Amino acid sequence: MNTLVQDMQIIEKFQNIVRGVFTLSDLKGMLSSKQLNSFYRRVVNLEKSGVIKRFTRGIYVTKEFDLSVVSQKIYPKSYISFENILAQHLMIGTVPKREVKAIKVGKRRDYKTLNGRVLHLGVDPRLFFGFETINGLNFATKEKALLDTLYFYNKGMSFYFDIYSDIDLSGIDRKTMFSYLAKYKNPKFVKFVTQYIKGGIK
Repeated sequence: MNTLVQDMQIIEKFQNIVRGVFTLSDLKGMLSSKQLNSFYRRVVNLEKSGVIKRFTRGIYVTKEFDLSVVSQKIYPKSYISFENILAQHLMIGTVPKREVKAIKVGKRRDYKTLNGRVLHLGVDPRLFFGFETINGLNFATKEKALLDTLYFYNKGMSFYFDIYSDIDLSGIDRKTMFSYLAKYKNPKFVKFVTQYIKGGIK
């Protein structure tokens, strides 16, 4: 059995475990390669065969992969938010299949590829909260996802849905929402969200 066939079998064996997302260090460990030149040749051959594709620097994916895992692999100290979470909680309709938006501390980073898009939006450290870790991935609570959406909407970001008519607020917990809102120091934004919530949650 040649090396490429063996490597393809290894990828097939582990792809479900890692949800179709491999870092270079993952590949190096799985392929048990001691020589760097040999290792990189094997990775290139796997790419040429179509078994894996490069998503961004140091991140490779199989044909079927979880974009949320890609987001976390790119920047572990981030959490998925916005429409990805709102749709999960049935607060809006469907979300684009090949796009994930996440929150991180620091500058905005946008990773656009033919295999999907990961958008990391930056916030001040004091606004990096309101998420939970599930199966190794960080997800915003529905209240924080809504706040993140309203926060960036106020900064001029556009969404494919209307924040006034397309978001179902019936499942939002008012107590949690306002405890989160207390961490925001912009009076104009606090007033906007307060009116928004009081008008939408009966």
